[in-house]
Amino acid sequence: MHTYQKVYNLVNKIPKGKVSTYGQIGQMLGLNPRVVGWALNRLAKYKPQADKKQLSTHTSYLNADNVPWQRVINSKGGISTNKLLNIPLGLQQRLLEKEGIKFNSQNKIALEQYLWKRSE
Repeated sequence: MHTYQKVYNLVNKIPKGKVSTYGQIGQMLGLNPRVVGWALNRLAKYKPQADKKQLSTHTSYLNADNVPWQRVINSKGGISTNKLLNIPLGLQQRLLEKEGIKFNSQNKIALEQYLWKRSE
């Protein structure tokens, strides 16, 4: 199984209303956290309407619409996607807030409250 596919499979297990960190996913899979970030960033480049030839070079038609990428945050409880050009500013935070996740005045998530434990 391709490394990115392993990341997507694990991220799909994070329940609504919970988050994980790049480091946590990386540790579970024996990967550098940056690889987790690269895998999730790659999702944004593939849209459902993209041609099948392009998608077949990737992994099983996965895209940002069917992998909950927004549930993976940095180790400080913050959003890292605001630095990326291919994701609209504030989108990740808005998606998490729709799931009931609260941010403090520093735009951080209380990891002790929202961090996913794999046994859940």
